[in-house]
Amino acid sequence: MGSDSPADALGLHAQGVRDAVVEAVRSVHYRFAEAHAVSRSRYGMGFGSQWRDLLDEAHDTITRHGFQSHTLTPGGHKLPVVNGCLVYVWRAPDDREAVSKFASSPTRQSGFAAPPPPAMLFDPTFSDEAEADEDVVGVAETEVMLEAVRDGMPLVLVMVWSTPRQLQAIEWAVAELDEAGKVTLHGQESIWEPEGVSVDAASNVESFSEGEPIEPVVEPRKQEGIDPYAR
Repeated sequence: MGSDSPADALGLHAQGVRDAVVEAVRSVHYRFAEAHAVSRSRYGMGFGSQWRDLLDEAHDTITRHGFQSHTLTPGGHKLPVVNGCLVYVWRAPDDREAVSKFASSPTRQSGFAAPPPPAMLFDPTFSDEAEADEDVVGVAETEVMLEAVRDGMPLVLVMVWSTPRQLQAIEWAVAELDEAGKVTLHGQESIWEPEGVSVDAASNVESFSEGEPIEPVVEPRKQEGIDPYAR
């Protein structure tokens, strides 16, 4: 394991990859959520079939900035290569063991032993990246590439948590495959969450999780010419 977190693995390109991935995931999610609503299907199989679109959309969004790609065998899935790392976008199923079983197919297993592509003459960048010292960038990228040659390229796994009703969260981490075929994560963190509902309006309202609510005392209102206590 050469990198403890996605930010460490992706280096100066981390923010650019983060923005590109979030853009791609949100685009695919809303497209499939709309299709699911239009179909009025009782089943989520159509919504769940977005996995290939997530891979393609993320690949195209990142590689259009000049980054290289790698094709996983035998499935032929294309992943972008950034700073000597593979970026794999995956809609995680609702299963506690899903992450550990991520490399259950030969195609995904090949992503943990992928050799780095040939070196490029010019280093691609996201247009809004801050300029950095060329010598520092060169040393950092050389270290990443040497590590990749020894152990295969690091794999940054982007996990998408969603239902047809809501995109719940996007997280990423550096994935590692152990000798038993189980995947573990390093540096897992959230890179996108839906905006929370403001609680300011309810900040002065007591919770009824315990005890009994106290009913407000209502005083009878005296009307002109009428005695409210008269029977």
